[in-house]
Amino acid sequence: MDWLDKLSIASIAGLTLITIGMLANQEIVKRRQENPGVVAKEEKGSYILQMEIDKKLYQEVISYKKQGLHTKAMAKLKDIMKRYPEKSLSYVYLAQLYLEQGELADSIHNYRRAVEMEPDYVDERTPLFIGDKIKELVTEGRQKLGREKALKPKDREIRKALKDVYYLQSRLAGGCE
Repeated sequence: MDWLDKLSIASIAGLTLITIGMLANQEIVKRRQENPGVVAKEEKGSYILQMEIDKKLYQEVISYKKQGLHTKAMAKLKDIMKRYPEKSLSYVYLAQLYLEQGELADSIHNYRRAVEMEPDYVDERTPLFIGDKIKELVTEGRQKLGREKALKPKDREIRKALKDVYYLQSRLAGGCE
């Protein structure tokens, strides 16, 4: 067997694998189209499971937050964020803590990070939807930051916060990133 024969066999094997993969993918798509209710139940089940896991993970943060111990809640949250940087819920809690401390720009920025990581926070069809809270914050942020920008037009922090507000507003309206 020369190199051309080996190349031909490898090409045929590769094309066979690609074809099998495409057929399997087509079958998955077909099943989803035929049974949308089953798919929705599976997705809802995964949301519920994830929410249960998160409830346990953030239990201390929630407890400290309810007690008004923002410093302890923030420290625990920073710990969680170091161990689980992919958890978008950390940014939601961080945003809430900043808001309770009167840090509007930081709160808005962290909500933006949460939405960038998990777009379902602004999707009304999911159990993760927190768009109402974000909408209130966006309205407040547009008013307050708009006034601040008029007073300090060259302040970078205010312009950055307004960009976050506009991003969240766009996402709430169903816009793309």
